[in-house]
Amino acid sequence: MPKSDKGRIGAETAKTVSLSERDLKDAARLFRRLADAALAANGLPEFPSGPLATQDRETLISRARIVLNARRLRERHFNRIMFGEPAWDILLMLYASEQSAGRLTVSRLAEWVETPLTSVVRWVNFLEEEGLVARQAHPTDRRTFFVVLLGKGRAALDAYLGMIPG
Repeated sequence: MPKSDKGRIGAETAKTVSLSERDLKDAARLFRRLADAALAANGLPEFPSGPLATQDRETLISRARIVLNARRLRERHFNRIMFGEPAWDILLMLYASEQSAGRLTVSRLAEWVETPLTSVVRWVNFLEEEGLVARQAHPTDRRTFFVVLLGKGRAALDAYLGMIPG
């Protein structure tokens, strides 16, 4: 390789590019579209990326329960440690139980998602920092608190569950 080419190649690889916030958003959108196209080309379903049609709450709750049950079914065939997603289970359980079970204490939530209490508390802290859930004081037991889904969490789950083909 000629000496002039070596210098040019070295200079080119040493350059860095700064992207604006808009450039990053455009790149992310492009990568999502490419990924969707790749999935569709491989025979996998293409999911809508635009605004969702409004769906009734019962349909969405039913889908949340299906997702929860499917997650439990896979434990019959695979080691549970392969699927460590307690935060996701917590969100789905809060969503699915909103209309039927009322408010859930952290210990009841730990039982239902079959996760140690300390792990549930740690994930509730994280979900609370993300603005997806909140703690509410228990009216008679100061050692206990309820975990409730906030509007941001409910809206995100509505959008996600609304995109699952029914």
